Amino acid sequence: MLLEKLRSQGIAEALEAIGYDCERIFGELTPEAEELYASYSWRKISCSVEGIRDAYVVHAVPLEELLKEDHPWEEWFFQFGRPEHHVLFLNKKDCCDQEIFIPEDDRDHPQEACGRTWHYYCDKESFPYFAGLKK
Repeated sequence: MLLEKLRSQGIAEALEAIGYDCERIFGELTPEAEELYASYSWRKISCSVEGIRDAYVVHAVPLEELLKEDHPWEEWFFQFGRPEHHVLFLNKKDCCDQEIFIPEDDRDHPQEACGRTWHYYCDKESFPYFAGLKK
């Protein structure tokens, strides 16, 4: 379900072009996690930040109601040759060790992210936040 959506929208190809293995990252999700991520809006957005491979980032943006329920917005990219997976929340969580305010007029992030402060952490494994969702 999710992998088909990512393929049909060109997201899987975009992730693989910058160095991610979509089958490894998204292929083992539980049915619940797959359904959840299939409800997200997936986008490839040009990015002007220095060192971003191929000058774009892939974003997984949940519906506003899910953001308010503490579901994260997630982004995948390569910067300076390293994979980066940021997991961002509106509310601070114990796992978050960084914070960023994204201005209203920002062009490097999804519009839903702009004008807000985000609490986040960098996930070194690149798996979606809900990959560990139990059956």
